[in-house]
Amino acid sequence: MTDGAPRSRPPLARPPVWRPPFWRPPLWRRLLRAAATPQALVGALLLLAAVAQLRPPSWRPSPPPTFGGEPAKPDLSEQGVRLVLHDEAGLERNQRVDLALPRGASQRLAAVLGALRAELVRAGVWPEELPTPRVFVETFERRQVAVVDMLVPAPAPVSVAQELAILRSLVATAEANGAAAVRFLRDGRPAATLLGHVAVPTGL
Repeated sequence: MTDGAPRSRPPLARPPVWRPPFWRPPLWRRLLRAAATPQALVGALLLLAAVAQLRPPSWRPSPPPTFGGEPAKPDLSEQGVRLVLHDEAGLERNQRVDLALPRGASQRLAAVLGALRAELVRAGVWPEELPTPRVFVETFERRQVAVVDMLVPAPAPVSVAQELAILRSLVATAEANGAAAVRFLRDGRPAATLLGHVAVPTGL
């Protein structure tokens, strides 16, 4: 000291923190630090989305389709048709009825034969357990041919006279409503008879 003033002491250095060789932060701290990165956050979101896709979707009934806020309605038009009814004695009777018919030829004739069946059921000719046949109208050599498919879930309890009356009524009614020829199937297959007794034409 030259001027007599006390000399200030240098600041004391903090003793170094002792760490064992090859020291690493605890595992939880490393995981927390890694999870805080943007890459880890994006990966977690992708994983959650994948798990959500693996969950089975909950079933909900879908609402019926609507067009313009209202359910679709078939295009029907009121028309007068002629039914030709035969009874078991061979007598023929014509009847005019008004029906709401669709535009398609097959659907139209199917509706007509449905009305014919209802009249024959009331007359006791057509068994109630025998449903209305399916109908397909096709054009062959410029002729409109009606293919009538008789649906027989069980042997129909009909007599020969009943079966003949049903056959004559079907053919006459189909021809009265535009068919040039009528051919028959039974349960979708060619058949030699209508319901087991009366023969039907098979060729076109």
